[in-house]
Amino acid sequence: MTRPSRGRALRGTHSGAGRYSIDRIPRGRAMPPRRDTVRDLLHYEYAKLIADAAIRGRAGTAPASRVGSEYWSFVMATYRRLQKGELVPSSILRENKLLVSGDEGCAYCGCTESLQWEHIVPRAMGGPDTIDNLVRACPPCNQRKGARDPLEWYGENRSHIPRLVMGKLLKILFEAHASAGTLDARTFPEGQRLSTHRLVEVFRTLDSSSG
Repeated sequence: MTRPSRGRALRGTHSGAGRYSIDRIPRGRAMPPRRDTVRDLLHYEYAKLIADAAIRGRAGTAPASRVGSEYWSFVMATYRRLQKGELVPSSILRENKLLVSGDEGCAYCGCTESLQWEHIVPRAMGGPDTIDNLVRACPPCNQRKGARDPLEWYGENRSHIPRLVMGKLLKILFEAHASAGTLDARTFPEGQRLSTHRLVEVFRTLDSSSG
């Protein structure tokens, strides 16, 4: 496994309330759609994850290969269907079935020795103590990840986050923002531009409101 960078996720140059930060756009890639709300941003991440499997056949811990017009055309079409409600992301049950029926390896590197249950969003960050937020991980990956969520841990290599991990993360993020009433928020946290790596702060919000 290539160790994830500890750097921050790449950001675009947009600024101001109601704007969003984006990955730097690779050569030959079309400008991504406007993502004005938390829901838009999550749907866009879902669309990329779906395209990883449908177009690139991504499986296991293999990094995503997000290049080519066919791939990005599929992303855009999938995003539009998600936005219109014509396509609904797979249920969390499907991800849990993948966890049980998939290969018995670390969710991050595939190692099969001394596996432990690991919280995708750490409990210290307000992550839920449920199967939705759990994967199997080897001790080295568990220790390197520490009290960080996958987006923070992988940093610039966010596209390398394994499909199982990212799929479960997106689902619990969607549920958490639905509970917090922030799916249609144009800034998150309040007053800050939208960025995928900031969306996990919703768990702290829910944790503090229930405390």
